[in-house]
Amino acid sequence: MKRGIHEHREAQAAVLARMAATRAELVSTSQLAKIGAGANRTARHITPDAGPVFLRTPIAALLAIVLVGSVIIGPRQILVTSFRAGLTAWITRTVRALAGK
Repeated sequence: MKRGIHEHREAQAAVLARMAATRAELVSTSQLAKIGAGANRTARHITPDAGPVFLRTPIAALLAIVLVGSVIIGPRQILVTSFRAGLTAWITRTVRALAGK
């Protein structure tokens, strides 16, 4: 039983030593990158309004799904599915409001 604990401590010490070495390497690399960043290296600023307009909306994923879905299953089926989902959500919300929850 004690041998298992000793092996566990050795393994834990080895992992911690590797973590410390990796951290030291990352810190030194980071400091070298800061030193190397001079006047000739400028950071590229990315504006939040870069890209197409529909990708900047908060519902970009929904728009993408609708576009891909309309290509795959057709616009009529998209309308039927969205109407059914909307109607179900409206009925559920109305029943919950009437039930007082």
